[in-house]
Amino acid sequence: MNNNDQEMQKRMFIFFIAVAVLLIAYSIISSYLYPTEPVPERSSETQKVVSTHDEVKNKSTEEPTGRITYKQTGDFDLLLDKRRINADNLKDTIKINTNFGHIEISKIGARIVSIYVKKFKTDMISDFSKTNRLFPTEIITTSSELTALINFSPYTFKQEGSKLIFELKKGNISVRKIFEVNEDSTLTVLIDTSGLEKYGLSVINGISLKAEDMAFGHSGAIIKTDKELIKLDSDIERKQVIRGHIIWAGEENKYFLQMFSIKGGFSSTHVVPVAEGKTVVFSEIPTSVEGFFFGGPKLYSLLGDISERYKKEWGTDLALRDSIDFGFFGILGKPLFLIMHFIYDYIHNWGLTIIILTILLRIVLFPLNHKSLKAMKKMADLAPEIKKLQKKYQKDPQKLQEEMMKLYAEHGTNPMSGCLPIIAQIPIFIALYNVLMVTVELKMVPFLWVQDLADKDPYYILPILMGVSMIAQQWIMPSSDKNQKIIMYIMAFVFTFLFMNFPAGLVLYWLTNNILGLGQSFIVNKQMGLYKPKG
Repeated sequence: MNNNDQEMQKRMFIFFIAVAVLLIAYSIISSYLYPTEPVPERSSETQKVVSTHDEVKNKSTEEPTGRITYKQTGDFDLLLDKRRINADNLKDTIKINTNFGHIEISKIGARIVSIYVKKFKTDMISDFSKTNRLFPTEIITTSSELTALINFSPYTFKQEGSKLIFELKKGNISVRKIFEVNEDSTLTVLIDTSGLEKYGLSVINGISLKAEDMAFGHSGAIIKTDKELIKLDSDIERKQVIRGHIIWAGEENKYFLQMFSIKGGFSSTHVVPVAEGKTVVFSEIPTSVEGFFFGGPKLYSLLGDISERYKKEWGTDLALRDSIDFGFFGILGKPLFLIMHFIYDYIHNWGLTIIILTILLRIVLFPLNHKSLKAMKKMADLAPEIKKLQKKYQKDPQKLQEEMMKLYAEHGTNPMSGCLPIIAQIPIFIALYNVLMVTVELKMVPFLWVQDLADKDPYYILPILMGVSMIAQQWIMPSSDKNQKIIMYIMAFVFTFLFMNFPAGLVLYWLTNNILGLGQSFIVNKQMGLYKPKG
């Protein structure tokens, strides 16, 4: 085999191997950086938690005896002990049916113990929270006795219209919580206390959510300040305190968000590790606050509506959409998602949306693809001339290279131009991969036989069809080298294997792209006379 052919094959082989390695490495690195294996959660007994006392130290679990004196320690203690477990069996609750599912608020502590989102068959209050009786909207004070009193005591309940009113009165201490369910899936929360003026107060914004199955996206604490969006992983080892103008704070995974915000914002937010891969976020508050709690999916339109509402009511830009992580190629991922969202608003089918988006991308890349295919056809036509040069200058590689370059220049072709469309599509492919991995809009959305476009095809039909389309693409595509085609056939099998566990929506994109590529190759071949009858 001549030196030039060998060099070309080496380049092509290295390129496609590099693509495959990049895809494999990307999945492995994502799995390492964003581990999603759920932490075992027990139903009969609590997952081991650490008691939080300022710098996360172990604390005695003995019940306080005698008269409560409300001693102030100056630290916020979550009271992760038997008192918390024994105080509430989660049976004495108020259940409110909503347009998205239902919400349950316990009469013990007036705490949100369940937010069930029917569309995604998900409870926003995790099993970890329920097992350990640790819930959003709890009031944590700098007195452990007061914290126990406020969260582990029964509240009186009454309903006035849409307002759910919970009240606790013990001596000179009173706590009043008012909840109101809104159409945008938020929960208006009013907290009013008296007798607590000399104590530090805080409210729990969120507790670690259930880990998602697929490895990607951030899971952990999320804090929005007036300057930046801060994300802390759930595997932190020490308590973190963020100070400044904090607009909202909570916990997230790639699909869902749990957050609490108050009018005027917080001055300090604490992120505390309480178990392996589990954190609690709470923020310091004054004695009376007006705010809202959100526990639900990170739907782009929904987060936008909520942000717009409070921008009008509070004059504050919550920028909740920033919680959606479009990944490293977000500069491409977000526009792709916005285009998808725009298309979906008209056709209301995410599978067809992906197909239409693929067509649009193919149109954008059409000039580059067309030029590449024509260059490949020219290379195929030049094959006899190239072989003559190789035979003539087989003992003079430098001269051969000069004559080859001269031949390419005379016929206006470039041997590497066939790679350009693939190189251009790699960032788009990864960006779309990120979009399909983190946007909850595609979660549990069916298309044809696939029940969830955000998950793999359970029957592997799409990846197999994609592999067949890649083979067909190489069969119809002009090439000057049979060995190069063999390499491409091998790569088709490699890609089929890689795509087996990719989201079905992503495979649908790649399959559609290949089919459109076949059509374009046919048109180019016909234009250049490949299908004309001989003689």
